[in-house]
Amino acid sequence: MSKRVHILSAVNAANVSKEGSIYTIRDVCGAVDDIVMNRRLYPADQLAAGALTLEGKPAPAGHPKNAAGQHISALNGEALANAWIGSYVRNARHAAGRTLVDVVVNEAQARAHPDGAKLIERLDAAIAGTNSEPIHVSTGLMLDEIKANGESHGKAYDTIATNLRYDHLAILLNEQGAGTPQEGVGMFLNSAGQPEEVETVTVNAGPEDKRHAGLMGLIRKLITNGGDVSFDQIVDGIRLLLPKDAYPREVFQRYVVWADYSTDKLFRQDYAVGSDGSVAFISDPVEVTRKVEYEPVTNTQKDDPVKEQILAALNAAGIHTAGLDDPQLLTAYNSLVAKPHQDALTATNSKLAALELAANATKDAELTALATELAANTSLKPEDFKAMGLERCKELKANAKAAPVVVGTTTATNAAAEFEGYDLNAL
Repeated sequence: MSKRVHILSAVNAANVSKEGSIYTIRDVCGAVDDIVMNRRLYPADQLAAGALTLEGKPAPAGHPKNAAGQHISALNGEALANAWIGSYVRNARHAAGRTLVDVVVNEAQARAHPDGAKLIERLDAAIAGTNSEPIHVSTGLMLDEIKANGESHGKAYDTIATNLRYDHLAILLNEQGAGTPQEGVGMFLNSAGQPEEVETVTVNAGPEDKRHAGLMGLIRKLITNGGDVSFDQIVDGIRLLLPKDAYPREVFQRYVVWADYSTDKLFRQDYAVGSDGSVAFISDPVEVTRKVEYEPVTNTQKDDPVKEQILAALNAAGIHTAGLDDPQLLTAYNSLVAKPHQDALTATNSKLAALELAANATKDAELTALATELAANTSLKPEDFKAMGLERCKELKANAKAAPVVVGTTTATNAAAEFEGYDLNAL
């Protein structure tokens, strides 16, 4: 089911810069990996895949609405006419576990709109350091959600957000930035002209407090009563020690995991807190990777439906299954399934054998007849001709000029009779 969502976040005033007449608000965070908002999980792979749909999208003053007060797409003509303040999204990316964009503001175009002029004042104040309050923004997007139960970062979820498609990034100047779902519910006019509910959620892009994670962390918390130095103090101290393009991701009792989004890498580094609340690193950074573990699902069926089908098939065939383990049952079932094919193969082989036997009998009868015929004109026996084979016997019969085969001394006897009574001494 598709839903429209507005995700609220804040921009660090230190990330505002100006070059000529162009302002740039760097590193606006839309969401962080595997965050749960309104009991919906935003997986890392879905955030990474959807980030590029933000590239080049408008950054209007607030979420655009039509004359009837219904939310509309920032690309709608009415939205461009009423909410466009010369700003748009650039360099959309997903790095080091966060969806990030830069917002570019054209000063001349912004000043042409009342809300754009307010934005320029806020940006100038942020650059001058006279107003360090964060500027709130909100990404408007469509998503498809699927039903699934689980937990991420200690928060339970009922659905998973997939197929994220961003429409715009709104700069909130006249709206409450840190809104709640109840405060942010509105209506969106879809392409069919029908109103749809818009859900508003707030993203916490800050580091997670893991100092008291696990049993030992809980024991330390009980012994120290939470410690004298607050989590925010520790995070602020760590931020001052990190490189320019880095931020703390998770803070544990003795080490911090921080991300460098210029290289999209994670690092672990040990730290210590002094008695005065100062923070110092006491080890070199070590590159790490984030590991996700999956726990077995406890609500699976105890009965195996596949095994039940195997047992039913074997019982129906009259095969006893009592005392057989799973491998034996599988072997028996495979034999049962293969039996019709084996029977068909045996029947075919029998037919082939019968045909071959009949063909041999016909061939033998022809050879016997032919051998008997050839033997009638010679002193050889039929068996002698049969030993020559059918093809040779056919050749002998086909050669009509061949002299009959005669064995004996008939020619020698006739020659002797011719000279009977002749005397050499008479000469």
